[in-house]
Formats: sequence, C-alpha cells, structure tokens
Amino acid sequence: MNNPIKILYLFDHYPTLYQEYLATLLHQIKRQLDVKVLTYNNAKKADYSVISYGYSDKLQRVKHKLKISKHPSLDIKIMNRFDIIHLQHSYLFPKLQPFFKEGIKKPKIIITLRGGDTYVKPWVFEKWKTFYKTNSKFIDAFITVSEHQKEYLQKWGVSKEKIYVIPVSFGNKTNVKPKYPSKNTIKIVSAHRMCWEKNIEGNLRVIKALKEKGYSVQYDIFGDGPDKGQLFYLRDKYRLTEEVNYFGKVENQLFKNKLSSYDFFLQLSVSEAFGTSVIEAQSFGVPAIVSNSGGLPETILPNLTGFCLNSWDIETAKDKIIGLYSDKEKYFQFSKRAIENSHSKFSTESEIQSLLKLYKSLGAK
Repeated sequence: MNNPIKILYLFDHYPTLYQEYLATLLHQIKRQLDVKVLTYNNAKKADYSVISYGYSDKLQRVKHKLKISKHPSLDIKIMNRFDIIHLQHSYLFPKLQPFFKEGIKKPKIIITLRGGDTYVKPWVFEKWKTFYKTNSKFIDAFITVSEHQKEYLQKWGVSKEKIYVIPVSFGNKTNVKPKYPSKNTIKIVSAHRMCWEKNIEGNLRVIKALKEKGYSVQYDIFGDGPDKGQLFYLRDKYRLTEEVNYFGKVENQLFKNKLSSYDFFLQLSVSEAFGTSVIEAQSFGVPAIVSNSGGLPETILPNLTGFCLNSWDIETAKDKIIGLYSDKEKYFQFSKRAIENSHSKFSTESEIQSLLKLYKSLGAK
C-alpha cells in the first residue's frame, strides 16, 4: 500500500500465552501492517497503556472541560491518530461512546465478537441490547467467528452488510503427520471454559457410557471457570474418578504439546460461537466429536474429520467413538483430513489474509 493504513488494536489486557491465538495473530500481522496496541492496564509490550482516570487521563479530561482540548479522554485522543480502531475485547465498547454521534469525524471502527457477546449477554444486559440496536450504526464492521454467529447477531438489529465472518485461527502451520488410535485405552480430551454452555454433564455421560460398554477410557479436561465444581460432583456421582483427570487452566503451548497423544476431542456444547480448541485438535490430527450447536459444525468436515450430533445424544457419541476407534485405517484417514482441513482453512495466515482484505476495503472508503 502506498499510504499505509494506521491501525490501533484495543485490548483490556495484552494477549499472553493463555491467549496464544491472539498473541500469534498480533505478532504476525505487525510484520505486514502498521499496527499499534492500546491496553487499559500497564502492559510493557503495549504501545499505549491507558489507566482510566489515572493521572494522565484525568489531566486530559480536565483539558477537555476547560476547552483546551477537543478530546474527552486520553484513549480517545490516541484513537483519533489512527485510520482504523479494531476492538479485540468487545466488552470494552463503552470506551468508544464519544464516537457514537452523527456527523463527527472519526476512525473506522471494527469490533470482533467471540461468543457470549452475541448469544448470551444481550439477553441479560440492557447495555448490550441497546448498543447493538442503537449504536451499531456507528460501527463500520463487526467480525464474527462463524456463519451461525453472523446470523444470530442480526437478531439484535445489526445490519447484515456490516458483519464479516473471519474464523479464529489455531496458529501457524506445522509439519504434522496423521496418526492411528491408541492401543488398549481410548484417550479423549476437552478444553473449554467451565460453564453451563459447555455441557459438562453431557461430556461426562459419554465417558460413562464408554466405561459401561467395557472400554478402558481416559478423559482429560483443561480449562477453568465458575462451574468447575459441577465437574467434580458429577465425576464422583458417575464413578469416574479413575477415568477423568482435571488439569485446570494451562498455557496454550503446554496444551498443544499434549494434543497429539489423544484419540478424540469431545465438545458437546449447548451454545458455541465456533470452537478454537476443536480446530487446534484437528491441526494435530485428532478427530472431533462435536454438537450441532452454533458454529461448531463449521469447525469440522462431518463424517470426514469428525462427527456432529445433538448435544444430548450420548448414545450416538459413544457409538461414533467406538466405531472410529475400532477401524484403524478409517481413523487414519480422518486424522489425515483433519490436518488438511484445519491447515487449509484455519491457520493464522488465512485469518491475516481475511483481515487484510477487510482493512483495505475500509481504508479505501
């Protein structure tokens, strides 16, 4: 580009190894575009750190009240230096309130939505419903991670023309080889936030059904959240203390290092925008058993890289796992296609190309 577009990414906290997909994306895209980062905490890696009502911000607000400056706060002053503002943590949208006015000159605004901000929060919080219905007209583009999320977002009054589907990426392509299933023990993994949307009980009931069928099974769960107590209670109730292992929240790279040792990724969510961990697992050749909720069906090739079924259909999940585990050559083909599909559609490179196209289209207006 002859005149590089200046882009500012807004985060609450700078992405860390616990958000490796964001950190990887940021690192890669900075190589191709003039991208700076603003966070709302003291982050050494950020280009700008703004503490709301901290000394610098208070000073800027006083200047605005005295009509010495036209910018009402320090972050808005910084944002106005850029062509495009890309809000990565959507719950920060109130920070953009000064831009929600007719007839003012402002940067182009993009907001990435990742799940709960589309499926749950507008049902519960009036500010989210009002934002979509009243103020979405001031946003130039919303990014959803799946076609299903795009469709659902329109329920709240967001124009279809403003919604762009860009799936989350699993990371960089690697030289991964397809695999055969483990011997003797079916090894299954899940990784998600411990909350009601993830259907913790449904997943455990699949493990219970496999055990009752006489199979040796190992089920490892990664993640943290408000409902992890449910996991411990149900593990005890269903007598799965030997089969189910809980590891809590771990760094993403540690999780990825273990993925290839599993036979299946299990995610029977009742609500899901997409499923980053599902594509991470497939990128290591691990077939997925997912529900037909939200954008999860878009993460696999049904009956080729995994299986898609109703979130409550425990028996079918059990039968699909046993069937594929028992057919080593068929399993190998699933593993092979899983790697090919994830690498062709969901790599960081693919996500960046989609973002570049969007940035250029907005910057050209």
